[in-house]
Amino acid sequence: MVSGSETIPSRLFMTSSEPTKEEILDRLAALEEENEKLREENKRLRAKLRWYEGPHTPPSKDQSDQEESSSSGGDEDDEQPRTDGGTPGRMSGHDPEWRDAPDPDREIEVTCDCCPDCGEAFDESAGVSPRLVEELPDPQPPEVTQYNRHHYECHSCGAETVASHPDCPDEGQFGVNVIAQAALSRYDHRLPYRKIGDRFEQLHGLVLSGASAWHATERAARAGRCKYEQIRRQIQQADVVHIDETGIKRNGEQAWIWTFTTENHTLYAVRESRGSDVPAEVLGEDFAGTVVCDGWTAYPAFSSNLQRCWAHILREAEDAAEKQAEGEPIYRALKQLRRSPDSAGERLDSP
Repeated sequence: MVSGSETIPSRLFMTSSEPTKEEILDRLAALEEENEKLREENKRLRAKLRWYEGPHTPPSKDQSDQEESSSSGGDEDDEQPRTDGGTPGRMSGHDPEWRDAPDPDREIEVTCDCCPDCGEAFDESAGVSPRLVEELPDPQPPEVTQYNRHHYECHSCGAETVASHPDCPDEGQFGVNVIAQAALSRYDHRLPYRKIGDRFEQLHGLVLSGASAWHATERAARAGRCKYEQIRRQIQQADVVHIDETGIKRNGEQAWIWTFTTENHTLYAVRESRGSDVPAEVLGEDFAGTVVCDGWTAYPAFSSNLQRCWAHILREAEDAAEKQAEGEPIYRALKQLRRSPDSAGERLDSP
């Protein structure tokens, strides 16, 4: 038994659960590693936040205002949860819009001979309630046509000629409508080639392999090449060309779809590059017109005759005005200039 006047050694208070020096060092190393990961995550999230709130972010990508309004918006009584599964419709307070009624292609008289309750025969109709119904006809089977193309030889010069028909393609066994629908399915509906073949078989009973669908789109491209080059040459001669580019996936790989627009023409070019080589290829390296564009570095690398688009200018000016007081009068002056009748382009609504 230990008396009250005796000192108890401190080592007696150490329990077996107290960490050792090695355990403390290991724990510190783990915490340092975890801290480094959190720093990298914080850096990544800050960069992402700067992009969403930056002046170069297009309005379609800026979700900060939407998130703020959804988190702080309105009375709870006004914001009732939707129970229709998110079906789109007119916004509250907007006038309804109705489709224009089409003219009927045929009329069917729907009559009844007797009462379905008691069986009493009807004498005559008491009135008519018209109801328009739009319906697709049953899928039509493919139509097979054999074109007997006659060959001719000129007795004067010896030239050989093969007669042509507007509905008979120069190559392949599929007609113009099949080629056009295959191209639309690929580039408008974004269907894989295999599913394009499945669609033709389901709708029309036409057996079309994925390879055949690919060949059909290639034929459509070759058929439109001449018109494409005509539009490109006209754009090359324009005084002003609006250019923009946006990323797309092509067969799972990153690509870019470029848009070249003038007052009368629009040309699209899908390329794997986002550099200045694309406008140099489409417009030519000696293009003398003005390029209206955003601040992407490819444009000043291509031409020094640039005009920044008003949307980007105003967004950047507004961002500068929010950060520095000296930028406010510049922002107001730019907005006034944009609204001026003498300024080029369409009027832009106030931000």
